[in-house]
Amino acid sequence: MGVSAIPHKYVAVVAVGIAALAIAFSPPRIGLVVAFIALSGVVLAVGALLERSRRESTAPLRDLGEAVEQVAATQHEERLAARHRATTLDERLQEYREAIERPAPPVPPPPGTVRLRRAQDLLWCGFSSEGLERLRSLGSDMDVTESVRSESHRSLANWYTAAGEGARAREHAHLADLAAPRISREATGVPRRVAMGRDRTRRDRHFDVVVLSDFRLPGGSTGSNLQEITAQRRAGLRTGLVHHPVRSRGLSGGVNPKVLAAVDGDLVRFVAPDERITCDLLVVRVPRIGERIMDEMPQIEAERSIVVLNQTPNRCYGVPDFRGNEAWNVARCAAGFGEMLGEHRWYPISSRVREAMEVEHAAEMAEAASWGITLADEDWTNIIDAPAWRRGTRRSPDGRVLLGRHSRDDKDKWPDDPRTLQSAYPEEPGWQTRVLGGASVPERMLGDLPSNWQVHPFDSVPVREFLHGLDVYVYFTRKGHLEPFGRSPLEAIAAGVPTLLPESFRPVFGDAAIYTDPAGVRAEVDALMADEARYARQVARGHEVVERMFGHDAHLRRLAEMGVRTPETSVRPSPVVPVS
Repeated sequence: MGVSAIPHKYVAVVAVGIAALAIAFSPPRIGLVVAFIALSGVVLAVGALLERSRRESTAPLRDLGEAVEQVAATQHEERLAARHRATTLDERLQEYREAIERPAPPVPPPPGTVRLRRAQDLLWCGFSSEGLERLRSLGSDMDVTESVRSESHRSLANWYTAAGEGARAREHAHLADLAAPRISREATGVPRRVAMGRDRTRRDRHFDVVVLSDFRLPGGSTGSNLQEITAQRRAGLRTGLVHHPVRSRGLSGGVNPKVLAAVDGDLVRFVAPDERITCDLLVVRVPRIGERIMDEMPQIEAERSIVVLNQTPNRCYGVPDFRGNEAWNVARCAAGFGEMLGEHRWYPISSRVREAMEVEHAAEMAEAASWGITLADEDWTNIIDAPAWRRGTRRSPDGRVLLGRHSRDDKDKWPDDPRTLQSAYPEEPGWQTRVLGGASVPERMLGDLPSNWQVHPFDSVPVREFLHGLDVYVYFTRKGHLEPFGRSPLEAIAAGVPTLLPESFRPVFGDAAIYTDPAGVRAEVDALMADEARYARQVARGHEVVERMFGHDAHLRRLAEMGVRTPETSVRPSPVVPVS
């Protein structure tokens, strides 16, 4: 520490002390001492005043110095942070430059693309029989994209055009349009069958049965159509398919690949809009089609025409202020079908639909009579290939109880009350509920699915395989919802799974099912699982009812009654007046 750093008062005190000692030993001592002490006091007082004045004058400078040091430190930190940000930005820019310059990883082709290219290679290189077979297979494969299915049929159309087989080329061009409407438009914006021009040499074709429906639908409507198509093909009947999309459902989707797989180009084929055909029976399925009929329709001369009411006009009955309740409008459909078909009959798909039409929509049906429309006395029930669905034996016991259900994941298909839902599918130790079709509706209702639920997306597992792994089938729907038929329960009964349903299904399935409410599910399941004989009796009753009422033979018998020549008939009943 330097001399200048020693306070002035300390220097003055030391100086006074030294002077006092010097004077004390010099004569005259006393007077000099007193004088010196007085002088010392003056010096000390002056020194104190000077020190105080110094401190007061230097305080602002000291504060200013500290402030300057603090600002300098802050600026230094900011410079360091800015330098760090600049470095980080440079590193990121370098990464981006490298990413841009780096080749992008190859995007895997859509499912089925490689198989499609190989099939086209076979065709190109002279292995036409194998190439054509692979293309036909891809054209109805559910595991590939719509674009692959459509391009497979376009390749087939091109092949047959080059081979001079115009009729087959047009059929595959039409299938390409149906498989993926938007993709098939290409640059022309019109269907390929139209772009190929009208076939002036085509003769009228005759079909035993023509089915006009929306073949895009994923659920029971498509399943019912396929069962009837299969029964008719096995009986040697020719079936024509006319695809008529429901306009209100959108127009971009392609035909369900399950339907494409049923087409063989011989006994089963799609009818293009520019064709002229005849048939013994025209069956229209999906009543909502009548609200807006297509402008481009094939010319159909049918001995008889019917509309299958596979849906009630309202989704729910007895539920006030239910939004979006109308499924289809009776008056509009009567007008549309009246103009398209002339005189014809409407066939309810079950007694449940019949009751709704006769009671809830009696006035509308009276007006429909002005279009020559009447309600048939018989129901056009769904059918199923009973032997193909039946399992040999029940699931081997393993200490668990497996409940199940399958349907579209729609709010109408589930109970709308949490307590009802939990009663119908109990969360019991050792019990498991398996769902095929998705469960977003109950998940939203409950907040989370019960821990004992196992959920599969729609069509992710073959329905027959799913049902064969169950002990009991349980099916309850929204309060007030009138299930038109119940194809899902029919499939469960046919598979040999005891089926629990609400009482409202009794007119449809009779002894084939067990009827209870959600609160009674636990007791009914316990009784079945505890009594092997009871379980077997219920399975046998279900098989008997399905064979008698819903089998393929039952369908062929009603076709015969409608004037369709089947293996069981040789003389047709008197024909009715043809419809336009």
